[in-house]
Amino acid sequence: MKKLVTILIVLIMSTTLIACTTQANNETKKDLVVGLEAAYAPFNWTVTSVSDYAYPISNQPGSYVDGYDVQMSKELANIMDRNLVIKAIEWDGLIPALNSGEIDVIIAGMSPTSERKLQINFSDEYYRSEIVMVVKKDSNYASATKLTDFNGSKVVAQRGTLYDDLIPQIENVVHQTPLDAYSNLVASVMTNVSDAFVAELPVAESVVKSNPSLTIVKFEQGFGFTSEESDITVSVGVRKSDTELLDEINSALSTISVETRNEMMTAAVIRNNESELNIFDLIGKYVSLFIQGVGVTLLLAIIGTLGGFILSLILVWLKTQIVDKKRDGFIRILFKRLTSSIATIYIVLFRGTPMIVQAMIFYYGVKLIFDLSWWTPLSAGLIIVVLNTAAYIAEILRGSMNAIDKGQMEAARSLGFSRVKSLLYIVYPQAIKNALPAIGNEFIVNLKDTAVLSVIGVLDLFNATRQVVGATYDTVTPFVITAIIYLVLTGVTSLAVNYLENRQAGKEVKHA
Repeated sequence: MKKLVTILIVLIMSTTLIACTTQANNETKKDLVVGLEAAYAPFNWTVTSVSDYAYPISNQPGSYVDGYDVQMSKELANIMDRNLVIKAIEWDGLIPALNSGEIDVIIAGMSPTSERKLQINFSDEYYRSEIVMVVKKDSNYASATKLTDFNGSKVVAQRGTLYDDLIPQIENVVHQTPLDAYSNLVASVMTNVSDAFVAELPVAESVVKSNPSLTIVKFEQGFGFTSEESDITVSVGVRKSDTELLDEINSALSTISVETRNEMMTAAVIRNNESELNIFDLIGKYVSLFIQGVGVTLLLAIIGTLGGFILSLILVWLKTQIVDKKRDGFIRILFKRLTSSIATIYIVLFRGTPMIVQAMIFYYGVKLIFDLSWWTPLSAGLIIVVLNTAAYIAEILRGSMNAIDKGQMEAARSLGFSRVKSLLYIVYPQAIKNALPAIGNEFIVNLKDTAVLSVIGVLDLFNATRQVVGATYDTVTPFVITAIIYLVLTGVTSLAVNYLENRQAGKEVKHA
């Protein structure tokens, strides 16, 4: 019995020691934070279930990502003995995220073009592809074998990519405005807005697999696009200052054979079967992603509007200060004029610039200057919406205040109320009551316009939908679902605002 107890104690202590050692080793490992779109099949696409291939997205709890880039990231992290962390970031935000220190590397099917090399460094290639065109099967261009066969056609490509730069090589081409996602390129060709779009072969294969009415046009040797050697390869993006990391990645890449890389890509194309879903299957499979997106959208709209409303009261108080040269001293006059000017500049600045521009500058600008652990896309998005909304509601309230008889303020002051108390108890309640429809409208605007925050990685409803589209290459169905959700959200909000208006007016509520 004593021997048995001794053996058990030794086993328990050994297990505990091994667990503690493993935990300590994991804690001492460096992280490898990878940035990708999670909406660019077969390189990377969002999934909602755990598998041997899926990997959790750190900035989108409950979501996972699969694809060639993910498997390559796992291989590199394993060889480099690092803890892999993957973040989903919109394409246009990848390089800013890298340079601001939010991510360590970009592994997102990115080609090392000369323009990008001015901003970041690139590793050796980790995949080599072929540039092709995607057209409708019944198109006159479906049998094309040479670039000259597209003479006079309408061609489009993804914004900010090499493929858009290649289009002018086609004679008499109608070079259409580039679009921001491959799902939009697919829709453009499917609806005959474009005759073709340019893509690399693996992406084209995923697109055609998802859309049987499309086909791939491959060119004969020497009769296709002319491009630099680096333009048909994809590499890992690294900050210019991280030369040691670049050497480490190149060393790890050298141990992965070309055969292994090609097998990984073939397997990724086969696994990307998200397209064979009807609307009900699609809702069932991605319901958690849609719910998460709705939750974030409501959070942004509610906190943004309430916070903006509170901040707007301060802005209105500052902007509407009246200088009394007889009663106010020099310091008080200076303070009033200075704070009034600051409030005016603030309102002009935030009303005069788009929220998407504010988001890029504010989020990545703070990242470059400060290293704040709590500065996440969501926290930054909340602050941006509050600051933006405050500027609009401040002007709404100011206009509403101007409609109130000035004699009410004078009467309040004559009764001994201070200016602040006169505003709080007399003017603001009436101004808010009059401005309630406009403030309700601002909430509805926030429900929809917070979609632009997807540029910094906020997983709102719009961004969640884009990830579904990126996995399925079905543009219509996911956005129809999203449109219905937005209509329900804005409809409920309109009914709530109507209820408050009627209640304030002492009328019976009129149900829609």
